[in-house]
Amino acid sequence: MNNGFIILAVCIIITSTCVMDEYYQSGKQITFIPESYDQPFPYNPFKGWVAWGKSPDYDGYSQPCSMLYARVFWAQIEPVKNQFNWQDFESEWHFDMATENRKIILRVVLDNPGEHLPGMNKDIPDWLFEQMTGSGTFYQTEGQGDTDIGNGFSPDYTHPELIKEHKRLIKALGSRYNSDPRIAFIQIGSLGHWGEWHTWPEGTGEFPPYATANLYIAHYSEAFPDKLLLIRRPLQYHAVAPLAGVYNDVIGDNNPWATPRWLEMIAQGYTSEWDGAAHPPLACDWWHSAPSGGEMASHPDGVKHWLEGDNFGITLQQLKDSHTSWVGPSSPGKISGSADYQAQIDQLLKTIGYRFAITKVTYSSWIRAGGTLAVTLVIENQGVAPMYYNWPLEISLSQDARIVFTYIMQNIDIRRWLPGKHVVQMNIAIPHSLTVGSYNLGVALVDPGNNRPAIEFAIDQNLRRPDGRYIMGQVLMR
Repeated sequence: MNNGFIILAVCIIITSTCVMDEYYQSGKQITFIPESYDQPFPYNPFKGWVAWGKSPDYDGYSQPCSMLYARVFWAQIEPVKNQFNWQDFESEWHFDMATENRKIILRVVLDNPGEHLPGMNKDIPDWLFEQMTGSGTFYQTEGQGDTDIGNGFSPDYTHPELIKEHKRLIKALGSRYNSDPRIAFIQIGSLGHWGEWHTWPEGTGEFPPYATANLYIAHYSEAFPDKLLLIRRPLQYHAVAPLAGVYNDVIGDNNPWATPRWLEMIAQGYTSEWDGAAHPPLACDWWHSAPSGGEMASHPDGVKHWLEGDNFGITLQQLKDSHTSWVGPSSPGKISGSADYQAQIDQLLKTIGYRFAITKVTYSSWIRAGGTLAVTLVIENQGVAPMYYNWPLEISLSQDARIVFTYIMQNIDIRRWLPGKHVVQMNIAIPHSLTVGSYNLGVALVDPGNNRPAIEFAIDQNLRRPDGRYIMGQVLMR
């Protein structure tokens, strides 16, 4: 085959969206530079907006959401000791919506101020309340201005019966959900109002000392060895939950006590006003392996306040500084009439988490059955965080709609694709069974739960097949 024929063959297979000079040849190699794509991908997994999973709140989100948020209220899920109400819990929190790329975030809550099950003023089950002989604090804060969080019951977190039963509860949750592909992240809640690790304002309960709090953390790390954990603020948790990330529930708020304080805790460490312990800073590369999430701060004007005027730049910078991957259930997805804020929403969504683009592909122009296909990819992560689950990188050969060969890169860990460029080189053994002809060269990141492509690349979407694979060009089989 002479060079003229090779160039002609390459030109014939270029899709209508490709520019001629994007293809060029050096010996037996072809290089393709895909055009970039500037729109967000709202359904890329493990990143983006998180919707409140419970109706009617779920129906109020105007933006597409990639995850659902479910709160595990102990009184709801185990009203009778050792009888777990899984079906009703999962139905109420829309677990049926967790299909394909949409996942679920769980948080256990023992004290949810002002929003209890009908006929109750506490969020732990009656049998546990009796087992603890009512040890804890009933509180009422209605009408107390800025400290009005409602009414509720803050259990005595140091009580041995609570600690024992909490370990059993989290173990049961782990047995059901640790291997469940629908579950994305587990927030370490349990302690404090809303599971947010505080008992503010004064008089609404007692936060336990650090040694006790550490027991609660250990329950999660033991029960969920295969899920990524997040905790409300950086703590001395490394001994019991070494890969735990953090979540910030006041994103956008730039008051000194809010997100700036949270970022300062991460970078400099702090002495906790709740447990009196000194907590060291996180390592500067903590976000390389531990996710960051959270939700937007509350405001009388709603979430849109944090996207208006100078507030938008502050919000964007906070998300960058904290390497945030997801936001919700209070998120831009809740903004009514969101079209007025679509440009800001899209920019935030393109920024948070990972955003993979294929910026260059070099591959063998022709191969023989039983030979080797050389492929080099340049992948750029244009986001602020990695992808925290190691989904496989797949190379495929296809003819029309038919996939005739797939190859999974065994030594590639996409969790290491930090922001910036990454070069992936492969020499792929081609089976003897492939016949002479031309084949489309495909690239995909595959969901191991269903073995289907599941992550969209920020490149020309005309290159994307209906099954999610991206065609980078053609290879001739001689």
